[in-house]
Amino acid sequence: MPVSDLNSLSVLEYAVDMLDVKHIMVTGHYDCGAVHASLQCKDKGLIECWLRNIRDVHRLHAQELSLFAGHHQQLARRLVELNVVEQCLNLYKTGVVQRKRMLTHKDKVSGVPGAFVYPRIHALVFDPSEGVLRKLPIDFKQQLQEYAHIYNLIRE
Repeated sequence: MPVSDLNSLSVLEYAVDMLDVKHIMVTGHYDCGAVHASLQCKDKGLIECWLRNIRDVHRLHAQELSLFAGHHQQLARRLVELNVVEQCLNLYKTGVVQRKRMLTHKDKVSGVPGAFVYPRIHALVFDPSEGVLRKLPIDFKQQLQEYAHIYNLIRE
């Protein structure tokens, strides 16, 4: 989720604050045209503002992705997965998600029956060739703790 997209942020805020959404699913798909386009060194016009986000993910994970040099399909598949993970992390970094998670954490700690911390964010990838939706095995807790000193907006 591009953190500068006010439309997406408005939808997120409404979903979390007004609709009290408990689960957010970030879903990518293999054979994604945008991922393939981001791997080309060619100006694609107005969609560059979206492709740049994917290219930034590529930059962040360049060392890992370099292992797929010469294997375009495998590179594109892994970039789809990494893009989903980074977009999930972008959601965790938003103030609206952090505020709601802090509030629901207090409910859980105070013993409210059935309480759990939310919204929970799930990283998923759809494989259209198989018709299968898979959850990515990501430990967001470890990644969030590693960068908490940078991204935590809410302090108890």
